[in-house]
Amino acid sequence: MADQLPRKLAAVFYADVADYSRLTGADEDTTHRRLSEYLDLVSDLIDRHQGKVIHYAGDAVLADFSTVTSALECAASIQNDLSNRNQDLPDERKIQFRIGINLGEVIVDRDDIYGNDVNVAARLEGLADAGGVSRQAHVDQIA
Repeated sequence: MADQLPRKLAAVFYADVADYSRLTGADEDTTHRRLSEYLDLVSDLIDRHQGKVIHYAGDAVLADFSTVTSALECAASIQNDLSNRNQDLPDERKIQFRIGINLGEVIVDRDDIYGNDVNVAARLEGLADAGGVSRQAHVDQIA
């Protein structure tokens, strides 16, 4: 059909910071500086795992990957690296991401992705524990 929007299959990756409002309320400047540093790390790891950052929205990151394996390996690397960076911080100052991953078909428009499967990834992120990953995609090799 000529009217059909362009689509692709993607492992949709959605991450944001748990308790971000509380963190910024307690110390906005330090939280923003640390968030900026952590977002640079997240972006670098997404790139290294053959993913693509689609956009940032405040403390959130939307990315896509061509495989679930790459998305899950990236998520594990992010959580491990951030855990190490947070190790010496008091619990109330730790910036911890929650990550949701969903495999599905997305609409591609203006260098962004849209659709129900993006929404599902965002909902899965909300179900993840701070420092954790929630997924709706099965991969045999990844625990």
